[in-house]
Amino acid sequence: MTVLILSIVTLSFGAEYYVYYNSLVPVYRSLYQIEPFFDYTRVVKFEYDRPNAELVKIRDGRQPVILVHGIDPWEIEGVWTLYKKQFIENWKRLLPSEYGLYIFVYPSLDVPIEQSANVLAQEILKLGEDEDAGKINIYAHSMGGLVVRYALVNLTSEEIKSRVNKIVFAGTPHIGSPFANLIVMDKKILKFHPKWDLLKSTLIAANTVGSFIEAPNYSYLIFGKRHPPIPKEVEFANFGGVVSDSPVKVFRNSVETNFLTTQGLNFLTAISKVVYGLDSDFSINDGMVPLNSAVHFGNAQIFSGYDHADFILSDIIINEAINYFYYH
Repeated sequence: MTVLILSIVTLSFGAEYYVYYNSLVPVYRSLYQIEPFFDYTRVVKFEYDRPNAELVKIRDGRQPVILVHGIDPWEIEGVWTLYKKQFIENWKRLLPSEYGLYIFVYPSLDVPIEQSANVLAQEILKLGEDEDAGKINIYAHSMGGLVVRYALVNLTSEEIKSRVNKIVFAGTPHIGSPFANLIVMDKKILKFHPKWDLLKSTLIAANTVGSFIEAPNYSYLIFGKRHPPIPKEVEFANFGGVVSDSPVKVFRNSVETNFLTTQGLNFLTAISKVVYGLDSDFSINDGMVPLNSAVHFGNAQIFSGYDHADFILSDIIINEAINYFYYH
């Protein structure tokens, strides 16, 4: 097999990723060179600009909400991905205009999240200096919840109490996700899994459509990974989703949110049931994160029939978060 590596020069800070092609068709993307477990004819290296870790103001207002996104496979294409745009637009539309709105943007793929968390902690302190604005609320999606947990470690008890009102962890893999284990595991070892053919096809399909890109920071999401505890001073809620087998709920969700994400995450849930068994805790999930991981620390609100993407797409879930922040 002949492998051709092309370097495409762009203005960047050395961030790069690789695309593996089978003829003209891209079949797999990774931030580092891998030993392919699939057929391919060439690999092309691209360079890209990492996002800077920064707090971006969407609008002024009192008692602001800070949105914290999760791992974003598409940030290789630019900072303002569809994921982040939908996250912002849905909150901007539903959050009453009197309340402020910000989003914390950070390089989610390969920069240690401790570094980004340090920046978030400083931004919380700066934003909290405005006494007229009131305390801050934080809505953290997926791995964004882990970034928040690392950020809180950098704040004193008094700083937390004086600046942070409430936090919603939405689909956060507090104790990890077995899907991340499959991504980071050495495929030479994974090949011995009895369901390898199914796992191989699933990994390739999910990577091809952009559900993930193989990247270092998925190591933060492996099941059993330990992270800083949630400080006792924090008032928080854990939002967890459970994909439903009900055709009615699946259809409703497809109409209310996004057809492609609904079908894709339902597919991943079905795969998890085949791989782990119907009675496994791993099979009760939102398509990405097991329920027992999302609600590990209690204070749970469970959304039956909703998937991992719905935590940024669903009006029902976002309105529940708004109600929790301001009216609960």
